[in-house]
Amino acid sequence: MISRENEYLLQIRDLFKDRRIALGLKQMEVASRSGVNIATFRLFEKSGQISLVNLLKISVLYKIDQRLMASITDRSWWSIVELERAERFKTVR
Repeated sequence: MISRENEYLLQIRDLFKDRRIALGLKQMEVASRSGVNIATFRLFEKSGQISLVNLLKISVLYKIDQRLMASITDRSWWSIVELERAERFKTVR
């Protein structure tokens, strides 16, 4: 059985690969223009494995970085209690 994390990695991989193809970019172009090593990029398109930093570099090139950040920073689904707790305990420990 595939883990939820691996399922998400594969979905992200597929979405990013589809975006590359839609933009008419070759793997080497993406690597060069984003600053991601070509071997790292190929591994990503094969397995879904990639660092967050490299994923963000590619998302900027693909012009999906703002949508990605919007989905991460959206707190509309947080409960009131969670929002209050996050605000109250913002100090770094």
